[in-house]
Amino acid sequence: MSKLIPNKHSKVVFLPVGILVAVIVLVSANGQAAMPEKVNAIYLPPHCFTERKVAEIAHYAELADLNAVVLHVKDPYGKIRWKSKNRLAQKMGAVASKGRVEQTLRQLKKMGLWCIAKVDVFADHRLVYHNPDLGILDIRTGGPWIEKNGLYWANPYNSRVWEYNIALCRELVELGFDEIQFDYIRFPSDGDLTVINYPDKNDDVSRVECIGNFLAAANKQLKPTGATISVDVFGLVAWRTEDFGVGQNLEAMAPNIDVICPMLYPSHFSKGFLAQENTSDNPLEIMEQSMKRLQGRTKIRIRPWIQGFWYTPAEINAQIDGLDRAQARSWSVWNPSGNYSKTYAAIEARLNRVFPAPRFYPSVTEIAQNKERAFPGKSKIVNLTNYEQGYTIISLERSTKGAGKSYSTLNKVLGTLDEGIMDRILSARQIPFSWYTTGYQKKRRLVQLICEDLQVDPRALTPKPIYIDWQNGCMFTRTVPRDRLKNYRFVNEAAFRNKKDIYAKVPGLKRR
Repeated sequence: MSKLIPNKHSKVVFLPVGILVAVIVLVSANGQAAMPEKVNAIYLPPHCFTERKVAEIAHYAELADLNAVVLHVKDPYGKIRWKSKNRLAQKMGAVASKGRVEQTLRQLKKMGLWCIAKVDVFADHRLVYHNPDLGILDIRTGGPWIEKNGLYWANPYNSRVWEYNIALCRELVELGFDEIQFDYIRFPSDGDLTVINYPDKNDDVSRVECIGNFLAAANKQLKPTGATISVDVFGLVAWRTEDFGVGQNLEAMAPNIDVICPMLYPSHFSKGFLAQENTSDNPLEIMEQSMKRLQGRTKIRIRPWIQGFWYTPAEINAQIDGLDRAQARSWSVWNPSGNYSKTYAAIEARLNRVFPAPRFYPSVTEIAQNKERAFPGKSKIVNLTNYEQGYTIISLERSTKGAGKSYSTLNKVLGTLDEGIMDRILSARQIPFSWYTTGYQKKRRLVQLICEDLQVDPRALTPKPIYIDWQNGCMFTRTVPRDRLKNYRFVNEAAFRNKKDIYAKVPGLKRR
């Protein structure tokens, strides 16, 4: 993995990401890194655990003074995104992993970033679906209670629920995460709360005490590993000292955690808060006043969540200005889609700089001198690209069973196309895209173009050559110039006449 940065002559040079972020950390006796004094983080949802997103982070980490990433590794549906060995998780089919958490974590650690695992605790649909006895029950049906969004909740009073989540967190620490961040560490707040039954509930234990007791149990098992423990809480926790129904209270949580992470999203405060008709219009004051209230109640670290969605760069900066007024240095930015273009723009404005745009792959201009490339499927060449002459011939192949998947859909075939060529086609056809547009999104748009140009339903496409001259016109057609069709047939025949020698016989042939 490399990062592109401009030198003084405005050329592009490659540097290894390992030297991009110089973060000096202390290491405790148990081998865990000590948390930096200032932590500025962004949140990554599971679909962002990709090479592209890691490259983006490598590009912006130093430019935007970011030194931490929050990876969402267990969600409210109960899906676990790492290769957990937990027997209960495996039995329930909760492990939804292709190793992306592990790979992303390794890359981020090499960059010197503080890595935080976000674990949703008591909102756990899969756990309750497979183990109703571990869930919150509905007094009307005797079955699991369902919240407004259709999710089941685990019972915060049940010690087996505690054990399950803490065991998962121990795995995450072993993987190399520096910090465990508990979310949904509360009782439910949405839906018909009047019909809830909490099995195993001890009437002598309040909701606040229940959450505090869970954190004490987690602290006892996780602190010896050296892990930092943080907790996401509602923004209202900054303003209410009594329980407002969810069991979150700063003073009860603080003894067993290292960092409190209030979700101080201005748009989430109710109408009339701080005498504001629309709280979204006053991000600076909400951040400043909320932080000062929290600082007056606790000595533990406070790392608030900044609203990175819906807002303009100026409004994002207003939140940071509010934190600056409260002398708060650490924060995390939340955007549920993982799109931080406006956040980066906000930081550019703060620093009075213009960040160079990231680049993740070579452009058409850069690959124009490449040799001809052939990409084999199981039974035929599915992509023949001649870079010097500026054309590509693609073809579906028939779906087959057995080991190795066939290229029987346009999405699969287009996955062999250089992304720089995709950009050339989309630009020529005046289809808008940006560096945030994923390869998957580009392929979907190309599929639409192919079907429009050929006037065919994608399900009706046959395994015949499709030609695209991406230097001229960028139209997809079945009409292939005779000499180029002849070349495609020659390469195809040479490649599959003797499969043993396929790679030696065809120059430029790419292994699958």
